[in-house]
Amino acid sequence: MLADVVGLKARPLCGTTDEFLALIGKNKCYMKKLISLPTPSPLATAMVWFLFSQTVFAADFNVTSPGFFYAINGNQPNPTLTLVRGQTYTFAVNSGSTHPFEIRSPGVVNNNISQGTITYTVPNIASNYTYICSIHFFGGQIVTVAPPPPPPIHILSLAVSNNVVLRSTGTNGWSVNPEFSTNLITTNWFALSVLSNRFLNGINETFCGRPPGTNVFLRIRSQPN
Repeated sequence: MLADVVGLKARPLCGTTDEFLALIGKNKCYMKKLISLPTPSPLATAMVWFLFSQTVFAADFNVTSPGFFYAINGNQPNPTLTLVRGQTYTFAVNSGSTHPFEIRSPGVVNNNISQGTITYTVPNIASNYTYICSIHFFGGQIVTVAPPPPPPIHILSLAVSNNVVLRSTGTNGWSVNPEFSTNLITTNWFALSVLSNRFLNGINETFCGRPPGTNVFLRIRSQPN
C-alpha cells in the first residue's frame, strides 16, 4: 500500500474523519483521500494521503512492419483505419528504422518515427487522410467519421440549499456540465462549479456550487469523456 502513495501532506485541520472515492482524469484513475482523526486542539495536524491506482493504459493502435507493409493491431497489410473526428488516439510504433510511420494529417504529435508513441487528434473537418512509410511510401487510408450524437439529457429534479443538486438522465461515456444564466436574452452561459457527481442506473446526481443571484436559469450540456 505504501508503494502507491503519491503525495503526503500535513496541514492544520479540525473536524471529523472524511473518506471518499472518486474518478479523476481522462484515464479514470481512482483517487482516495484519507484524513486521520484530528485532536480537539485547533492546531492539531492531520495527515492527508493521496492514493492513486497504478494502471497502465495501452495505446489505441500497435504498429509494426513485418515486411514492406504495416500491421496495425495484428491486421495487415496496411489496414484502413476508421477514426472519429475530434477524438485523440495513440499509436505505439515499433516498425524498424527502415519503415518510419508517418500520419499525413494535421493534429499529429511526435510524427514520423520508428519507435515510440504518436498522439493524433483527428481534425474536426470532413476529410480523410493517409499513413505512410516516409522512406518507401507504402501505407494505408485513414477514414474519418462524425462523432455520435449526444444522448438526450433531461433534468429530473432540482434541490437548492447552500448548494445545488441536479438529477438528470445520462449514459456512460458522456459527462454532464451544468451551466447557469441570469438573462436568456443574451447568449452568455456560465459553468457551475461541480463539487461531485455520481452516476447510477442511468441517473446523474450532480452537486454544484450555488450560483449568485436569486433568479437564474439552469441547463446541462453533455460531452463525451
